[in-house]
Amino acid sequence: MKEIKEFEYKKSFQLRAEKTFIDITQATDDLMQKDEGKLPTARELASKSGYSIGTFYRYFDTLNSLFAFIFIDRHLRKVALESEAIVRQFSPHDEISTVLNTIVDAAFRRLQKKKHTPKKYKLLMRLLLKVSKKPEELNRAIDSVIPALLQFARDNVTDTCRIMNENECRLALRAFQAVMRSPFLEDDPIAGTAEHRKYASEFGIALFGKAKEQD
Repeated sequence: MKEIKEFEYKKSFQLRAEKTFIDITQATDDLMQKDEGKLPTARELASKSGYSIGTFYRYFDTLNSLFAFIFIDRHLRKVALESEAIVRQFSPHDEISTVLNTIVDAAFRRLQKKKHTPKKYKLLMRLLLKVSKKPEELNRAIDSVIPALLQFARDNVTDTCRIMNENECRLALRAFQAVMRSPFLEDDPIAGTAEHRKYASEFGIALFGKAKEQD
């Protein structure tokens, strides 16, 4: 009986802890979407979530670590999942240009939302590079797309896909991400414009598409 009660207590504690974590991260995400010019303060987070400031530090060493987690988990990984789903929705009879245009369009729609304005995106990317103990995680977040891209290229019958191995595909994704991100990080006026979208799409097609034979 004692063992059962201890188990039930531990299970109840884990559920409460999980609920606390979910509440804190959701409140943080909501506030990060609200103000495009700055990140929320500890007092604002406590007021929004209903938990004390001390509770936040049970889960995250610093508030910047919390913001970094939200951006990676709620933005970068979500982008990867959406991109993977886009690739898998196409058939072997669709050209790689159609797939890449759809991915770029989805990425730009997300960046144009209030949550991901150029100013906020730049702020969060700089914060991630500053506080992350493993900066490579920023790139690795997109790697879940690799199997879908490789499978699409193998199955494709349009003769428009470059056949790659995993390492080549990973490097191509890194280059593709740089084209999408760099204008925002560098305050380039082209960031988020139709021209930026055009170049990103063309570059993606050049990376993942089969080179056309010269006459």
